Amino acid sequence: MDGLSPEQQALKGKITTSAIIWGAVAGIVVALLAFWLLASAGELVRWLVAIILGPAVGYFTYRWRYNSEVAKAVCKKCGTAFGIREVSRSEQLLSSEQRRKVEQVKPATKIDAAVNRTVTWTEEKFEVTAVDECFKCHDRTERKWTVTREKDRTELSV
Repeated sequence: MDGLSPEQQALKGKITTSAIIWGAVAGIVVALLAFWLLASAGELVRWLVAIILGPAVGYFTYRWRYNSEVAKAVCKKCGTAFGIREVSRSEQLLSSEQRRKVEQVKPATKIDAAVNRTVTWTEEKFEVTAVDECFKCHDRTERKWTVTREKDRTELSV
């Protein structure tokens, strides 16, 4: 893999950085969680489990994330490693719907009256289409998925 182009090197670096961040976050979270859950155990046990479990989970998360991203970055036609890049992305609005939610908020004191809180927003559903292209053979593949977003959220307490 020494003969990677600058674009491929950049993609490899992006994948590696992402995997390192995911691994570090997972390792820290698991180590802190283990340390907290073992509060009733002795100090030596708490530290040992946290020190062993955190890096182990971090490493396995890094490997899993790296391998899954590398598998997505290999061209299915020519097999070029780190050869896939997104060349275009478009969004099409499928639907737009007004939403409203009314909640009764408990009063702060017994003297105060209950308050209704009304939340309104617009919920939009989009179809996203992305086109990926291989650096080497220029084979193009299309991916489609839907995403829902909230817009113009307002809260009113009466």
